[in-house]
Amino acid sequence: MSPEPVPIIRLARHAAGPDATKTAANIMLGLAVKEFRDAAGLTQTALAKTVPVSNSTISRLENAETTPERRTVEAVMEHLDLDEPGREKLTMLLSRALEPEWFQSRFADCTAEYLRRLLGLESMAVGLTTYDVRLVSGLLQTAEYARCIVRTGLHISEWDSPEMEMRVALRQERQDRVFQQAEPPRCVFLMDESVLLRRVGPDEVMLGQMRHLLEIADDPNVTIRFVLLDRMIAGNEASMAGGMAHLQFGRGGLPDLVYVESYGKADYYTKPARSAEERAKPWPTKDNEFERHLQLLLRIQGEACASPAASRRMLEEAVERYS
Repeated sequence: MSPEPVPIIRLARHAAGPDATKTAANIMLGLAVKEFRDAAGLTQTALAKTVPVSNSTISRLENAETTPERRTVEAVMEHLDLDEPGREKLTMLLSRALEPEWFQSRFADCTAEYLRRLLGLESMAVGLTTYDVRLVSGLLQTAEYARCIVRTGLHISEWDSPEMEMRVALRQERQDRVFQQAEPPRCVFLMDESVLLRRVGPDEVMLGQMRHLLEIADDPNVTIRFVLLDRMIAGNEASMAGGMAHLQFGRGGLPDLVYVESYGKADYYTKPARSAEERAKPWPTKDNEFERHLQLLLRIQGEACASPAASRRMLEEAVERYS
């Protein structure tokens, strides 16, 4: 198992490149529009009046809340009087943002709405830290383990339906998009110790899953650690009932993101922009949800986890138990 990763600074993946996702391009487009608007000294309201569109349309564009409309972006470029490089930047981002996301053509019917933003951004991250409370992380599940989980959520008449296999295929495609890149992200997977004991299928399924975790833990880009049952952790809905993920996108990329999941829903918190005065201070001047959840994730990692070496021994014991 790889040792605890050393913090490194990596450049962001190209949000308008061939491997970029629609979701990432959409966010980068919104950030670019805001940057150009601020440089022109315009408020959202002022830009909306000159385009003309509603103020909410500009807000949704800048916050990437919906798929952008070509005519709106072209009107914004015209009224901001952008130079050629600026127009090319927005045009490239718009072109990618208008394409379908990777899961939409094949997996749209079995992709939960609250997961779609996460699925569209995972492969763009250069660093990924996740915490899963009840099950093995979806990015680490074997097909057999995933199939057992999916089956429990379907009616018995659906067990042999195409939907079940489609859901399993979605998880496998998701894993490939993250791990099979030329430069995969540095990943830290924190999982509750109970996932080693919680049976989701027969012995052969559990054994295959534990062996898979041992194998992937040898990847130098992956660290697996277990949150010990006898350690106290700060409790909130995410740490006790759901899970969290921290996505880092590298220098010059998207703002870092924290994903917080609970039953049937999820919240996304983006690292807030800070002024030069705020950056000069030793700590943030006001609380925000991104910082709060990130600190919780760091506390779990620092105070409640077994070391990577001890976590490997726990996996080896689990392999013996299911053999």
